[in-house]
Amino acid sequence: MTSSTSQASSTSPSSALERTDRSAPESTYRYGRFYHSPVFAQLAAAAPLAATALWMIFSGAGPLDLLSAACFLTIALLSGYQPAGTLLSVFHLTEDRLRQERPLHADKDIPLGEVRRMFIGGRSVKIFVSPGAQPDLEFGRGLEGGEELIGKLARRLPPGAEIEHPSGELAGRLASRT
Repeated sequence: MTSSTSQASSTSPSSALERTDRSAPESTYRYGRFYHSPVFAQLAAAAPLAATALWMIFSGAGPLDLLSAACFLTIALLSGYQPAGTLLSVFHLTEDRLRQERPLHADKDIPLGEVRRMFIGGRSVKIFVSPGAQPDLEFGRGLEGGEELIGKLARRLPPGAEIEHPSGELAGRLASRT
């Protein structure tokens, strides 16, 4: 009879909750399929340009024609590469950190206790840890659950952190930050 009571106490709901809270990130946010499609469309445009460039090489096109084909191919690849790092990002919010995992780019990790300023614009949110005009992390408000992420971030920032929100549309949610 004592063994059943000890088993019951070791599998209590509170101890199970404590074990799961430490291991997993609290929340994960990413851009939806609507945002992924332009990235893949831009990269897909590079395939016919590459085929055209190969055809031009084997058909004996002149150097200027090859140069223009190479330039168009480079532009198509770069125009797909640049937004791919942003729109295919995954954001992980824990109690004290915001981490951005990006394909083809280095990941960014921001300790929330060091954030000095958060700017919430019409289309993007910029987080500043270091002084200066360049944000240390930026994400678009088109994230699935992005408004929830903004609210959680505002509540977890240090008391001295400044929140700039010119439009004021989230003023009610951000007022309960303390």
